[in-house]
Amino acid sequence: MLKAAVVGVGKRAAAHIQTLKKLEGLYSLIAFYDLDRNRLNTVTKELNVRAYTDFKAMLEEAKPDVALVAVGPEGHNVLTKPLMEAGVHVLSETPIAMTMSCARQMMDVAKENKVVLEVAENVPRWPKERLKQRLKSTGVLGGLKSFYLSYTSGSYHGMAAIRSLLGSEASNVSLGEFPEPDTVLERASLGFPGVKGVYESNRSRGNYWEIHGEKASLRGGELDLEGVKHPLKVEYAEREGVSILRRVGVELKPPLYWDNPFKAYSLNSEDDVARADAWISLYNAVVHGGKPDYGAENAVKDLELLIAVRESAMRGGAEIRLPLSKDTSYEENIHRQFTQVYGVDPLNTTVKDLKVQYTLPDVLSQLLYYGRVTKSPT
Repeated sequence: MLKAAVVGVGKRAAAHIQTLKKLEGLYSLIAFYDLDRNRLNTVTKELNVRAYTDFKAMLEEAKPDVALVAVGPEGHNVLTKPLMEAGVHVLSETPIAMTMSCARQMMDVAKENKVVLEVAENVPRWPKERLKQRLKSTGVLGGLKSFYLSYTSGSYHGMAAIRSLLGSEASNVSLGEFPEPDTVLERASLGFPGVKGVYESNRSRGNYWEIHGEKASLRGGELDLEGVKHPLKVEYAEREGVSILRRVGVELKPPLYWDNPFKAYSLNSEDDVARADAWISLYNAVVHGGKPDYGAENAVKDLELLIAVRESAMRGGAEIRLPLSKDTSYEENIHRQFTQVYGVDPLNTTVKDLKVQYTLPDVLSQLLYYGRVTKSPT
């Protein structure tokens, strides 16, 4: 059983904790770290877990095997570095980092210290997305032709969804723009081998994507096959009064299913399954060896694609070839804004420098999540 610490105990960490408690026999929760004592008190009041506001003390006293890093992205490379240098394997929340150079620093430190770095990217792990991936891989869709993607709650998640469905890497981004921000915050054309599509952060569409093939299309949670709409259905089972996600399926002839491989655990939602998937991936990589299922390499590709969208927009719609060969002006702006807040470049930041609470100032927050400043800082 691996000893797990949670670094940063906000809302996302609280969800992870609920999932982690269900993974009996794999993990034991032994420590929480946060700068905010009130948040620590809230999350520990029902758990017999030691809470720390001193990062060094948490490392030296608790001695975790693994740690979830669930602070804001500005702290990911800063906090994973001392964890991994202490031999602690890391599950990082998304996005993996603010910029490519910060993400590469994390990957380099993991390699140097021979530890596992997994990323809790949930969207490609959602059961319906797993079923969509099967529909593509089994040929139900036929050859892929085009796609549409809108994502408004962390667009790196949308990039992960599209990459996982297409099963290939983008070659270029073009026509990037920052329209009037009332509805669409950012938009670009994404080019993959043989397939092109449009990405936008469209508040009127929310989180929604379509994939169009020669035989059929996927639109949100439906398969459109020869003009007939087939919903992707989630099935649950009851065990000792607890609802457990059993499988997802689509009623074709014959039906096609994705069975939840983690039915031994009481996972009751798609996001619960996705979180468990990430934790079990980390466990298997640490205990049995090999690479994690998603890993930093995929998370970096998600981030790179979104950075290219924003770089294209900043350069008046210019084509950006992938992979990126150098730091972009968008990333340089992120580093400047970070340095203004913390007084040090993010690649040289230490845990002590992050004594500012993990609440991003308006300008840096808007740049990270929207690509540009959409409103005057408060």
